Amino acid sequence: MPLLIHNASYVVRDAGRVERDADVLIEGDRIVAVGQAAAADRPDGRFKPSNRLHVVDGAGMAVIPGLINAHTHLYQNFLKGLRDDVGLVAWCNTTLFPLGYAVHQKHWLQGDETCGYQWAILSALEMLHGGVTCCVDLHQSMDAVFQAWQEVGIRGIAALLLADHWLPPPLRKDPAAAAAETLRLATAWHGTHPRLDVVLGPSTPFLCSRELLLWARDRSAELGIGLQIHLAETRYEVAQVLAETGLTPVAYAHSLGLLGPRTTAVHCVHVTDAEIDLLAETDTTVVHCPKSNLKLGSGVAPIPKMLRRGVTVALAADGAASNDTLDMFEEMRFAALLHKGVNEDPTVITARQAFEMATASGARAAGLDGGTIDPGRLADLALIRLDRPHLQPLHDLVNAMVYCAKASDVTATIVGGEIVMWDGMIQTVDETAARAAAQAYGARLYEEGIALWKEISPS
Repeated sequence: MPLLIHNASYVVRDAGRVERDADVLIEGDRIVAVGQAAAADRPDGRFKPSNRLHVVDGAGMAVIPGLINAHTHLYQNFLKGLRDDVGLVAWCNTTLFPLGYAVHQKHWLQGDETCGYQWAILSALEMLHGGVTCCVDLHQSMDAVFQAWQEVGIRGIAALLLADHWLPPPLRKDPAAAAAETLRLATAWHGTHPRLDVVLGPSTPFLCSRELLLWARDRSAELGIGLQIHLAETRYEVAQVLAETGLTPVAYAHSLGLLGPRTTAVHCVHVTDAEIDLLAETDTTVVHCPKSNLKLGSGVAPIPKMLRRGVTVALAADGAASNDTLDMFEEMRFAALLHKGVNEDPTVITARQAFEMATASGARAAGLDGGTIDPGRLADLALIRLDRPHLQPLHDLVNAMVYCAKASDVTATIVGGEIVMWDGMIQTVDETAARAAAQAYGARLYEEGIALWKEISPS
């Protein structure tokens, strides 16, 4: 049944176009009309309810494009609130690796994918409540992750993790087995479900051999799928890659043919002017993770300089262990404020640029025909209640979304034309039961991981 959002107080078609008192008409998974859509074919120009339409009253609400979390590690939802006193390398050793070892024991050795299902459900619930309609998840994906996404109704893209260097031996999988599993998942899920897809995820140059990076490049081209890779996140990474290859990370990735319009380069904190030019020339999308970079003390990416040189910049929360939420309203606010302070210039990043990073540029990073509210685009939307005290008085709508709005202001999340969350209630699964199961499982898995890791790494 077609869905009509009727008489919305505001429709934010994109960062530069806001309409008042407008309708949004959806058929199937696409937007078909914006404006006074339902009344367009009526001689008197007046809207009349119809049993052929599912009508949502948009009065007092703003309709915005669904927010897109362009890079995350969903398994880290089991690691929230841990360690805020170490950098990336020590953080991996003390926080990520114990859980990773427990996951590998269950998934690789026992064939048990319950862990992936539980973290995918838990994270999807959080994102849908916050108006996030799509995420790109970089991890050793499992069929159970796709199953969870399908059940809850979020749009999910799995960046299939590839790594064969630097990781401790207990966390390394046989390269041939890893490659075979990656190809199986890519073949099974690419193009087979309207809301699910895959890209290849060579983790970062210092975690991947040259041969593995070239393998990822070639398989990506053969399968017609994109790439996501961490680049220049820390000074440690830059030093490692420079010592091993004689090139800085972005330059090295470019030398291997990894950059391009279907590649998303995550972080890009420590990049030279020449590397920024390479990103612009190759039409590579940069994914900015401001809160994660701050928590881990990695630095501040030169996003204003990238934007001035024409680099497309999307926005992401990164993993919940380094953030510690999947709240894209917070991420927009940080992106807008951080660079003003660092550059001592309030003009370097505007609210509209931050909003675009989380919507239209995010859609590009995810390879989606969406990110704006226009006929023909995917019907991935969020409805925001405007009657909250912190949103009053309302002056500039886009500024208010970036600087004032909260994830809790989202009253409905629509993915592919389906109302997945309405009035604070997930419509697709029993949220209370799902949340309780995931919480209990995650706590137990973390404790198991700590115990197992101590056995093999007592120091």
